[in-house]
Amino acid sequence: MTDNVTYEADDGVSTIRLERPEKLNAMTTEMWTAVADGVRRADDDDARAVVLTGSGRAFCAGDDIGSLVAIESPRDARELADTVLECFDAIERSPVPVVAKANGSAYGGGFELLISADLTVAPRDTVFGLPETRIGAYPFYGAKRLARLVGRQRAADLALTGRELEAQVAVEWGLFARVVEEEALDDAVAEIVSTLKRSSPASLETTKAWLNASLRFAGEDEAMRNGLGYLFSGPDARKGARAFLENREPDFAE
Repeated sequence: MTDNVTYEADDGVSTIRLERPEKLNAMTTEMWTAVADGVRRADDDDARAVVLTGSGRAFCAGDDIGSLVAIESPRDARELADTVLECFDAIERSPVPVVAKANGSAYGGGFELLISADLTVAPRDTVFGLPETRIGAYPFYGAKRLARLVGRQRAADLALTGRELEAQVAVEWGLFARVVEEEALDDAVAEIVSTLKRSSPASLETTKAWLNASLRFAGEDEAMRNGLGYLFSGPDARKGARAFLENREPDFAE
């Protein structure tokens, strides 16, 4: 764990919390690794459920843009991709159901964390989006999952335009499990966790494995690494990241 990600095990439930509220829980490489470690630790602790949530007013604003500026080569980009993919892979392959409690809105990698979970619950007045193309990056996990989850046109509307998606629409499209009023969020997640704890661990593991099996295809991780490496071998990604940090629109025509 790091100071920005905490892990707590209590009564068969492991809670992983993003603890960087001053930065809207924007993810560093250390945080991606810590979340993956936490998910694996939950299995070692014989957890019956994992709850993934954030602190403060947002679930997660995505990757820390400063870390993207630091990427100087395709090799650096591939190393970042490996770290992020390891986290998503840990969530998908964990035998323990992962319940995401979206305590607030999420963008980029934060939104992708929510769609990687087995069950996601979000407050009604929250929005989500994948703005990566606006800064010269791409939502590599979202790009490989969204078309299978919501269909190609809806996936393109999210991933190519960066449009915001309301929680209610995310549920209607099948990206999230439930939408509730903000004051009911804790109770809704507690209800799900209680049900999981009463279920057969072996049955849950087998069911989860089959649910996720249809989402994967051979060679997908390597293709995603290559895509990120391609983007960061050119000027657009660094140009977009610097513009974001300087609070201005990037000019990709320069």
